[in-house]
Amino acid sequence: MRKRICSFLTLLCLLAASICASPGTAYAKASGQPAVYTAFGDSIAAGYGLSGYTDSQDTPAAPAKSYQALTAAFLKTKSQNYAVTGSDSDDCIELLTSQKADADLAATDVITLSIGSNDLLLPFIQIVMDYFQIDPSAIDPAQIEDQIKNGFTLPQLDLSQMAEYYKKAEALLTELSDHATLHAQARAFAENFQTILSLLHEKAPDAEIYVTNIYNPFAFLPKIGELADRYIQEINQAFSKDAPDYTLIDVYTPFQEQELTNVQADFQQPASLSLDPHPSVQGHAVIADLIIRACKDAHSPKPAVLRSLYSDSKKKLTAQIKLPADADGYQLLYAADKKGTYKKLGKGTSGQKSFQTSSKKLKSQKTYYFKVRSYQVVKGVTYYGKDSNILKIKIS
Repeated sequence: MRKRICSFLTLLCLLAASICASPGTAYAKASGQPAVYTAFGDSIAAGYGLSGYTDSQDTPAAPAKSYQALTAAFLKTKSQNYAVTGSDSDDCIELLTSQKADADLAATDVITLSIGSNDLLLPFIQIVMDYFQIDPSAIDPAQIEDQIKNGFTLPQLDLSQMAEYYKKAEALLTELSDHATLHAQARAFAENFQTILSLLHEKAPDAEIYVTNIYNPFAFLPKIGELADRYIQEINQAFSKDAPDYTLIDVYTPFQEQELTNVQADFQQPASLSLDPHPSVQGHAVIADLIIRACKDAHSPKPAVLRSLYSDSKKKLTAQIKLPADADGYQLLYAADKKGTYKKLGKGTSGQKSFQTSSKKLKSQKTYYFKVRSYQVVKGVTYYGKDSNILKIKIS
């Protein structure tokens, strides 16, 4: 029976190929305590398939190369991992109402949430099983999970039944192209998502929330990608890039690139097919980079202004700096060429508007270019503002 469902899924992809061939609230500055980071979601957030992943109910540490671990490293903290493989939005609500995470949430500064993929995937699998009249008890979940991760091996097919196989696969594609259950799931997710947000805000009122939308792991597959995209775009309507109570992390757009998931399909050599939709190592790195970039946008101070430069025999350089109110200090940077590589010359605090140095790094009778950048420290992480204007001076 397991071979039958794998065969039909493989034929579904092969048929598709042949058809086509034809914002958040900033947490308080702190103290010396690191940020408390809590992660919720499904197998994507849990780092399923990565080295070090364990399927445990005891909230184990996420794999080192997962986006969750990479985000925690940037925040200079460890994550509280409440991501559970197989979870859909109903499961996430159940977890949040169970009070299991309440203690961590009460102290949480940063939350990441990756949920919604299984709201479509699980009913999709059920539809396929019902279509082929497959008894769920005949399927070994552990074996299917392993096959998803490592790839399906196409079993020996009865060539005399190929016409029938293609007929069934083609009919299933037609049925899935406009399926009432999948449309209903996409609509239902929007309400569940708002419930999840409400629970998170109730239990972690001071936390910043970063939410990933849903990507299409089959985007590059002919026909299948288009079919999946219809429902994914529908479920993604639940997310807003302008939401006042969370920051949207758009993973849908970058994940149009094939190498960011573990899906592998070569229709010229269909004997082995990997339908693992989870992010690859590169995919996790991209998600982490997007979240980190959003954190920087939330906490980077406004730019400083380099007002003037002066050089005399006593002090090789004096710089006058205007620092924004949200900055803790600034760095003064210099380079021998305006478009060259700038290095740190020194730094000053928010109360130090004049910077003076006799540094040996600056050579007499040589012209240098200078700029400043503001910074602030939040929970042990330094966030930099954009570079200031550039001024040049010849050192006395």
